[in-house]
Amino acid sequence: DRDGAHVEVEPLCVLDFYIHESQQRRGLGRELFREMLQRERVQPEKLAVDRPSEKLLGFLRKHFGLCDLIPQVNNFVIFEGFFATRTAPARRPFPRPRPEEPIKPYSLTERDFLREEPEPPWPFNLSRGSPVRGSLRPFLLRRESPAGTPPEPPP
Repeated sequence: DRDGAHVEVEPLCVLDFYIHESQQRRGLGRELFREMLQRERVQPEKLAVDRPSEKLLGFLRKHFGLCDLIPQVNNFVIFEGFFATRTAPARRPFPRPRPEEPIKPYSLTERDFLREEPEPPWPFNLSRGSPVRGSLRPFLLRRESPAGTPPEPPP
């Protein structure tokens, strides 16, 4: 609002509209807008206007007296009187913070997955003669054998 207070509402929103040039200056836009206001049972100052053009702002100023606009951070524009009869929504209490729990150490079983050998990236993980991904576990076992011991034969 004007005071900078945050109020969350779901108002009726208006987009820019257009009357063809051959039909302008006949009161059709005003008639169309008044019909919309009547059908929606809303006063013009209670509307939120999404990214209004200068022509729409001029139209609203001329025909409905909406000249004191309040720009919003979400590109909507509201007018003075928008919050006039709105009651502030009931404030919801914030949930109470849970008491802090002690930090638990990782268990060994949770870290077991880290001991698994990672699969090497393509194309190193392809089996000989197969276009499908395969395992290089035999290759990894041979590479990781301790120095001075013969490499393990592939399974």
